[in-house]
Amino acid sequence: MTLSRWAFVATLVLTLATLAFPLALFGSPPNLGSAPMAPGFQTPILALEFAEDIDDIAFLRGDDAAALRAWLVDVQFLDWFFPVAYAGMAAVFFLGMALRGRFLAVIGVGLALATIPADWQENATINGILAEIENPLCGEDIEPADGRDDVVLRDCLPRGYFDEASAEAELVSYAFDTFLPVRIEMLRIDTWIKWGLIAAYAAWLAAMLWMDRRRILAIPAAVGALSIAATWISGSNGHVAELMGILLIPMMLTFPVAAVMYLRDKPAKTGTPTGEDSA
Repeated sequence: MTLSRWAFVATLVLTLATLAFPLALFGSPPNLGSAPMAPGFQTPILALEFAEDIDDIAFLRGDDAAALRAWLVDVQFLDWFFPVAYAGMAAVFFLGMALRGRFLAVIGVGLALATIPADWQENATINGILAEIENPLCGEDIEPADGRDDVVLRDCLPRGYFDEASAEAELVSYAFDTFLPVRIEMLRIDTWIKWGLIAAYAAWLAAMLWMDRRRILAIPAAVGALSIAATWISGSNGHVAELMGILLIPMMLTFPVAAVMYLRDKPAKTGTPTGEDSA
């Protein structure tokens, strides 16, 4: 087998892994707590990723949401591997195209691979949010008895907590009694870096398939990229974000479908030692 064929076969293998995570491992979330998700959201993970302020994560707070938080912790653990599957699927597909002489596909390889650390960074921020909700930095049981109205984060933490902290963290400690608003702002940045990269390689996939005269296949990829752009423009509207999640499914399935079509093709002879020969 040629190198490009191995890449397209790897695309199919990683497609199975991509489908296995949400279908077999993530499962269904438990019932929500006492607070509803932000308007339009039906999926807890999307509602958390696109939270804009602390009110948007109210559905995760309190004893009634303990089961949901525990489920999200499990999902977050699995999500360290999920990006390797879905972004790896895209990367090896673009690699297969590059090995067929479509050298611009190398850009797609880079965009897809960059999604993996971007997703990991988002996971780390989400883990910080879940950890602080589960173990608040401040609470009635640890607040000083006197001067309640003057309590700041520094007063709620053990002695020496900031001994090795950065100057920025120490400054923030005087301003907040919780890091959740800061973490949510960090999550907004991390989330849009990840989704921006996915939109970029979806758009690049559409362009490559269009140039390769596989224009029907280019449509789901283009729609997927546009749905992410629409979510950005809408200000993370819940209805638009949920629709985006649905429209990204056919975009992701474009990779294995296109891989099968390229496997059925005969690679063109180029006369150069690219590792390809005719099938």
